[in-house]
Amino acid sequence: MTVRIRFQRPDHAAPFVHPMDPAPRTAILAPGFQATKTTRVFPRGWDEQAARFQPQSIAAPLGELRRLAAQGLRLEHAVIAFTYEGEEGLSSPDRELFWRAFGVPVFEQYLDANNQLLAMECDAHSGLHVLDGCGDLHLEHEPCACGNRSPRISRGARVEELVELLA
Repeated sequence: MTVRIRFQRPDHAAPFVHPMDPAPRTAILAPGFQATKTTRVFPRGWDEQAARFQPQSIAAPLGELRRLAAQGLRLEHAVIAFTYEGEEGLSSPDRELFWRAFGVPVFEQYLDANNQLLAMECDAHSGLHVLDGCGDLHLEHEPCACGNRSPRISRGARVEELVELLA
């Protein structure tokens, strides 16, 4: 397993976009993001400070989420899985693991090396809507079930497959 650690100066921190609006209290378990009123950044991952923050949502790279899944942490709103350019995306087994471990929906966000958001998953979980770049990836162009017409990166299982899997 390869773990990439990204260090950025605070003045170059990337904004975080939560899939829910308004964003619930969210712990970002990776360096290089901007903190906000409802979002705190824990650059070393899950620790005592993150636990004291009592997040309702967690956003983190896949490796950190896999590590946390075994700890019995339950959330109230969502898990946001960060995947990065040149790396594998969120797999169906990871999605199932996170759903069962945290008890909340999982949303993938595809980021560049500077944590800039390139594509993000919507409530329909029918791929990742492209926001910027991603021209070299195979994209779906038919309208999404959520109504968004932007091209999508296809990822893992669809909602219907997950419902059958978890039934």
